[in-house]
Amino acid sequence: MKKFLAMILALVMALSLVACVGIFEPTSGQNGAGGKKEILGIEYANTIKPTVTINGEEYTVQLITADNASDASKAPTAAQTLISQGVSVVIGTYGSACAIAAGDLFKDAKIPAIGTSCTNPQVTLDNDYYFRVSYIDPFQGAVMANFANKEKGSVNCALIIESGDDYSAGFGNYFQKEMERLGGKASVLEFQKGETDFSTIMASVKSEGYDGIFAPVSIETAAMIISQARDAGITCPIMAGDTWDDISIAQRTGDKATDIFFSAFFDADDTSNEAGKAFVDGFKAWVAADKTRIENNGGTADAISSVTPCGYDAYMAAVHAIEAANSTVGSDIQAALTTLQVPGLVTGDLSFDENGDAVKTYAVIKTIKDGQIVYYSTYNG
Repeated sequence: MKKFLAMILALVMALSLVACVGIFEPTSGQNGAGGKKEILGIEYANTIKPTVTINGEEYTVQLITADNASDASKAPTAAQTLISQGVSVVIGTYGSACAIAAGDLFKDAKIPAIGTSCTNPQVTLDNDYYFRVSYIDPFQGAVMANFANKEKGSVNCALIIESGDDYSAGFGNYFQKEMERLGGKASVLEFQKGETDFSTIMASVKSEGYDGIFAPVSIETAAMIISQARDAGITCPIMAGDTWDDISIAQRTGDKATDIFFSAFFDADDTSNEAGKAFVDGFKAWVAADKTRIENNGGTADAISSVTPCGYDAYMAAVHAIEAANSTVGSDIQAALTTLQVPGLVTGDLSFDENGDAVKTYAVIKTIKDGQIVYYSTYNG
């Protein structure tokens, strides 16, 4: 009986016109909160465009999710899960280390992957099958170093990074190089994965007289660094990058979140962005209609992390590439992505350079005020 039912199911699947899109994101581990927010963007995009047209026939887009657990050692298993399930294209991930760990697997399987907020240049380096919709760390490292030096007056900055983490070390390196170019310096203070006591680092920040902290670290670690710095009497600006655009950091740090600044891909209050405005209105209503969506969005329907539009835009890039290729074959979709142009997405018009990186010159600086993440300034370079 079981074999008969399996045969019927296989027949139904064969007769159905389906395009399978893999979601390669963390739903657990230290980046789980960010991964869930990107998945919300992908799922919302799927409600806007649930089908694709191939050779005049309508295909339903089926989303298949694999949890990479925020762990580079587990990411290949999640990638293999998607490959074995026959996805045509993959979206993700939050966290560069997992993207780098899985990149060759997608390449060897000839399944293109579209990165969301994985900003380390190594994600797409020498991999014709990995693309991304976000800006990259050399860009945001320079943006934040210029902000730290010119806007906040920092010339002697503490650079707090997680040892062995590709995102943290890579982003920190680009920030450090730009600070040095500007005539300042950024001194590295390292901690180990899973560390929760930063008292030794805070003692160094105080004793060395650092006039700023730059900490490209995870959401979980961010709240601990902010709280422990302020508890230690450190009052200098604390700065970071895209990972800090998460309402849970403001919720967990309360009135200790003073003089906090970070770069972001998108600002929900930018009313000049028509696509962004439509996204904000539609997404908030969609999240508010479901308890699980609210929970995955940080317990609120009103806040939008800037990584959520990255998920949305990556999905739109995937389905437009499928239609441009007129195929569900991975190599055809990869070829279509190299010349793809999609105007009017949430984070701006989309096209890819020769490395597969999105062409971006825009970033937002945000801060935390009264327990909320709010707009501070815009960078156009």
